[in-house]
Amino acid sequence: MKEKNGLLLPVLAAVAGNAFWGFSFLFARIALQETTPEILLAIRFSISFLLLNVPVLLGRQKLRLKGKKLLPLLGLAVAEPVVFFLESYGILYTNATFAGVMVAVAPVFAIALAALILKEYPTRRQIMFSALPIVGVIVMVLAGSSLGVVTPLGVVLMLLDCVVIGFYRLFNRWGSKEFTPFERTYTVLLSCLIVYTTAALFSVDGDVRAVAAPLTNPRVILPVLALCLLCSIGSNMLVNYAAGRMSVARMSAFSSLITLCSTFGGIVFLREPFSAASLLGTAMIIYGIWQVTRPDPEKKTE
Repeated sequence: MKEKNGLLLPVLAAVAGNAFWGFSFLFARIALQETTPEILLAIRFSISFLLLNVPVLLGRQKLRLKGKKLLPLLGLAVAEPVVFFLESYGILYTNATFAGVMVAVAPVFAIALAALILKEYPTRRQIMFSALPIVGVIVMVLAGSSLGVVTPLGVVLMLLDCVVIGFYRLFNRWGSKEFTPFERTYTVLLSCLIVYTTAALFSVDGDVRAVAAPLTNPRVILPVLALCLLCSIGSNMLVNYAAGRMSVARMSAFSSLITLCSTFGGIVFLREPFSAASLLGTAMIIYGIWQVTRPDPEKKTE
């Protein structure tokens, strides 16, 4: 039973964590209609970090960093703020549906980086099917441009986001050898708090009241609370737990859930346009990623 739970729990954590992340595009899109990305992120990570300190103050969680190699944590601390910066502006200049689909391309970059840095080389099938998500993105861009919901700047930002997510997954896998999911989550939230609070204050010339003003707006604070509890804390803890028990390639296989949840949220709740060409592009991306990240038949039988 313990062995079965040991295999099942990481899968359930990866499913829930990626699903929460997928719906984060919906929550962010709603809040961005009322405020700027810098202020949204400053509020989001300020609340998230305060909530994360509750178990520390109660003695339920401890941070043990002494004697450990801090380079993986530093990598996470740098990558995470960049991911959310690119993601927030990418959503602003496209929409939640397109941004979620673009994130599905991240596993291709993660596998390429794993080959270069970790020497985990892809198979011929992985190389062949890596082209399919790229074609799917092109179809999505053309369809989105014709509908007036995708801009070239938004596409570039989301592509850069995919590259940084690839680095984040490598650092997360590396850091899982010495640091607990809570320690890694604490590190990235603290980093985001410092970076985005500074950026928000800079954007309003140091006016603290301007940063705090959206807290009285229900269309900001309700999505922010969802982002804090489900995404910043919940998703990070779950994904960090799963990352310590799965390879980079296998963990990447669950990224399609981000696309499915963000697409569902954008179309159903935000009434974002979605054409037949968009559906085709989404299908190409998801199928290509599934082929790239699924285990080889030969390895299953070994």
